[in-house]
Amino acid sequence: MRRLSDREASSSLTEDELVARIAEALAAPPRALRVGIGDDAAAWKTHPHHLSLLTTDMLVDGVHFRRAQTTPQALGRKALAENLSDIAAMGGTPAVAVVALGLTADVDDDWIRGFYRGMAALANSASCAIAGGDIVRAPALTIALTVAGEVRASRMRTRANAKANDVAAITAPLGRAAAGLALIDAAKPLHLDPAIAASLQQAYFEPRARLREGRYFGSRRAVHALMDLSDGLSTDGARMARASHLDLVLDAGALTPGDDVVAVAQQRELDAVDLVLNGGDDYELLAAIDARAYKHVADGYRKRFGRPLIAIGRFVSGDGSVWIERSGKREAVTSSGYDHLRRLR
Repeated sequence: MRRLSDREASSSLTEDELVARIAEALAAPPRALRVGIGDDAAAWKTHPHHLSLLTTDMLVDGVHFRRAQTTPQALGRKALAENLSDIAAMGGTPAVAVVALGLTADVDDDWIRGFYRGMAALANSASCAIAGGDIVRAPALTIALTVAGEVRASRMRTRANAKANDVAAITAPLGRAAAGLALIDAAKPLHLDPAIAASLQQAYFEPRARLREGRYFGSRRAVHALMDLSDGLSTDGARMARASHLDLVLDAGALTPGDDVVAVAQQRELDAVDLVLNGGDDYELLAAIDARAYKHVADGYRKRFGRPLIAIGRFVSGDGSVWIERSGKREAVTSSGYDHLRRLR
């Protein structure tokens, strides 16, 4: 981790003491990490026959999360999970991560250590080393992560190679994270079973990176394209369609919202289907799979992961549009998921 020079950390500790506390919270790194926290740069051993992957994300309090409504442990997990999801979407394996924090004056030592403990728990389970980073003062709590990973060239998948007639499939139902956020933002408590409410909030606060699923898809030649769904199916589905020079036709029946999503939508006077199509924060994977081999891939998926792969539509010739089909009739789907720049206009 870099020294902070003359910049102050939001802590009663000195910079060196804070770095030492962070290193303690992270525990022992994987063997591949040769030089980690405490030096000028990280060094790790890469596989000679793999391609390197690199991804980064930034999270800002009040935009991507609500510090007052989440624990530092959950936020640490979420910040890392979002980046690991990008590695999963390439069929890859994470190796190292660096963490840059912009801290406000009211962030104390306990919060920082809790944040890193939460991140470390996920990093350890994913065999990803937290290799360093940077800490500065900031007007709003800001988290920027960069994760490096690797993938065998033959197993790398991108969003650009879907084929006409491929089945579009997802790793789990959508809309639960958006319903969880709607529940969190409700002005008054909703009438929900406490277990359901807790599960929906967890879907938003602690998304799962589908690393094993991504590697499974990468090992199947019938899987032509892959990406993660972070900004909503309408937006991310259109991105895959455009990159592959195709249209995506969604099956309305396959995207029926779950009862838990419907319950939140009704009490918040929201459209449950809109939460599924546009809600975002799902971090499930969208795969384009050869129709002739779909059953074989889906059977293998169920056997390996204990749950079904969900076919939600198909790719057809087109120019990057997304459609939803009901009773044989198609309606255009507007990309209404999360877009940072659109919100700045």
